[in-house]
Amino acid sequence: MCFAPYISISTFTIEFLLALYFLLTKPKDRLHQVVALLSLLLGIYQLNEFLICTTQQSVFTRLAMITTAILPAIGITLALIMARKRIKYYWHLLLYAPPAFFIVMFSLIQPYSESAVCRTIFIEYPGTGLLGDFYGLYYVAYIVGAAVLFYLFSQQAKRKEEKVLLNLGMLGMGIFTIPTFVFLLFLPMFKTQFPSVLCEFALLLAIELVVLLWYKERHGLAY
Repeated sequence: MCFAPYISISTFTIEFLLALYFLLTKPKDRLHQVVALLSLLLGIYQLNEFLICTTQQSVFTRLAMITTAILPAIGITLALIMARKRIKYYWHLLLYAPPAFFIVMFSLIQPYSESAVCRTIFIEYPGTGLLGDFYGLYYVAYIVGAAVLFYLFSQQAKRKEEKVLLNLGMLGMGIFTIPTFVFLLFLPMFKTQFPSVLCEFALLLAIELVVLLWYKERHGLAY
């Protein structure tokens, strides 16, 4: 029996409910909005995993990969919002150009005309060769970039509470990516399951975001 669908639909439910909680508690707060969006996208990915396993339709493979392509850029946006930094529109265009490129590619490339394969826990995606290597590089660069921004912004923060909050943001970047890369380092045969491995560990990020927003509310910070 394949257990992945049950894991995925359970994770989707948790992340979807967290997204509702994040948004409904402070709907006009920009930090709550972006955290809710991040949690919702993580949940949508898990829903696509469930649909991959239960329908074997290739459209859900494409949608799953498209969803993952957006996540790293949102991590950068999260750092900017928490640091109260506003950037020009052309920097936003540059920031979201790589995910836009991968979204287009994942929508068109031939390997994703077939469904990913539902394994015991993780989803195995069709190999995409050089494109997949560039995708991994994009992911690492953006996540490391977000962590560096959190660190730099925390050093500039004037209030202790904002410094701690930014450090929590940096922790969030590491709390799901470090276990993922350690896992793949020792089990490289799971490389084609990278998005699935990453997004399962991302449940830790969703839980950490609860702590982050709790700390924000406790100290009366508004964004």
